[in-house]
Order: sequence, then C-alpha cells, then structure tokens
Amino acid sequence: MPAEHLTLLKPTPQPSPLRMALDAFLLSREAMRCTPKTLGAYRYALGNFLEYLEAQGLTRPQDITPQHIRAFLVHLQRRGLKDTTVHLHARCLKTWLRYLVEEGDIPENPMRRVAMPRLEKRVPPPFAPEEVQRLLAACDRRTPKGLRDYALILCLLDTGLRAAELCSLRVKDVDMRTGLVTVLGKGRKQRVVRLGSKGRAALLRYLATRGSVSPDAPLWVGYTLRGEPDAPLSVHGLQTLLQRLGKRAGVLPCGAHRFRRTFALWCLRDGMDLHSLRLLMGHSDLTVLQRYLALAGEDVERAHRAHSPVDRLLSP
Repeated sequence: MPAEHLTLLKPTPQPSPLRMALDAFLLSREAMRCTPKTLGAYRYALGNFLEYLEAQGLTRPQDITPQHIRAFLVHLQRRGLKDTTVHLHARCLKTWLRYLVEEGDIPENPMRRVAMPRLEKRVPPPFAPEEVQRLLAACDRRTPKGLRDYALILCLLDTGLRAAELCSLRVKDVDMRTGLVTVLGKGRKQRVVRLGSKGRAALLRYLATRGSVSPDAPLWVGYTLRGEPDAPLSVHGLQTLLQRLGKRAGVLPCGAHRFRRTFALWCLRDGMDLHSLRLLMGHSDLTVLQRYLALAGEDVERAHRAHSPVDRLLSP
C-alpha cells in the first residue's frame, strides 16, 4: 500500500491522575452497593470539582489544598447555588478526600482544615389539616386511579416514607393485619414502619381494583390515559401525580417530601419522642430532625401554654 494512503492512528489520551482517582472512588462506592441516586450525587459534585481544578491546570490529587476547596465552595456560592447544593458538594468532597487518604493517594485530608458551609435554619412548612382534606377530596374515588391517589396520600402521611421508599414497596411488604410495613431505606438499610387502620382500608380498596395480584407485585402502579393499570409507579411519576393533585386541590407545593415533613411535625406535636421518630424516619442520628423539626411559632406557644412553670406550679 502506498505510503500516502497510510492513516496514522492518534494515541488515545490517558486520563489525568485526578480522573483516575475519581473513577477508582466511584467504582469503590458501586462495589459498596451505593444507590444510583448516591452515585449520581458523587458524579455531579466531584465532576464539578474536577472541572474547576483542571481549568486551573491541576491534574494530581496530591496538589489539592484547603485553599482550592474554599475557593471552589465560594465559586459555587457566587453562582447562586442553593445552600443545600453547596453543602452537597462539600459532603461529597469530604468523603472522596477521606477515601484518597485511606488509599494512600494523598498524605493528609485537606478537607480537615475547611469548615463545612452553613445551612440556613428553616422551619419547613407542613401541610395544614384542611389542606390534606382538600387533597383527599380532589381524589375521584369512583375510579381505580382516584382510589390509588387517596391511598397514596394516607400512606405518605401515616408513614413518613421517602418517595423512593414508597415506590419500591411490594404488595407483600405491607402486613394488612398488623399494619407493619417493611421498608428498604437509604443506604439499603431495612426498617419497619406502621400504616394505620384507615390507611390500610384505603389500600385494600385500591388493591381490589387490580384483581388478583402477586405478593411480589409492585404496590403502586401508574395508569394509562384510558385508566388501565400500567408499569410500576416511578419516583418521577409519583412527583408528577402529586403536583397535578396539588394544582387540582389548590394546595401547592405538593410533593412527597412535604408529606414526610408533615408526618414528622404532626408526630412531634402529638408528643412522640425524637428517638422513636428517628427510627420511624430512618435517620442515623438526630441531626436532621433537630434542623428541620425545630418547633414553629405556634408549637412554641402551645408548648409554653402546656408547660409554663408559673402557671402550672405556683398558686395564684
């Protein structure tokens, strides 16, 4: 073959040590059976950090300094990202850099000298009882889809499950006699919550519309435009149906996590202790509960009215 027709193959560029270190970390998390959501968070946050470093010419993990991390977090803040998003980046960085120390890729963790970004202390608004009543009234219980929506609302409100936990339930996971629900939660940790009698009654009415279902069948399914049962209900499908239901009822925002917060606040208002609530909600410690379950103004007023030392202990 003439030399002029020979095609020279370009060598494939090798990934930088930084990229290889990230790939090794992601592989280790996958081997630990982290959820797709967790893996996606690592790819998103650490991918952003690597792009930031590479734009400055850094290619090796051992070149990362506390100053680089602080500048990156400030960069995110100046882009107008939410405090929760900036905090997510910092958490992912902390985990990755700790892994690099354990693997011997860097001598010490530069994150140890970086303060975690502060989260705004918010009191998340729960649903008011009348809002829940409007949501329930917006469910057309003459149809299988409406019966499903009605049962969904009661289940979310009575268990405090996360969206992914609810959608992953199988028929066999709910004991209709006792109301105990076996849940595979965050980090693939199993726990047991309970669904009350009213929620179980609504769930049975919904399941009756599906005829004979296998114990291994998904508990919640979507519906076609003709109202026929379809594929298992996804997290996206759940959020979409709740948004539509909220618009129909005039109750916005309406999402799974707002039901979870409502469950937590209503339980606290009714006297449940934080330890029991932590177990039901699947939190590893009380940090999250103490942050977003801070008593709202009306709760403080109610608590003082019930426990005022002067009113309760001293005679007039």
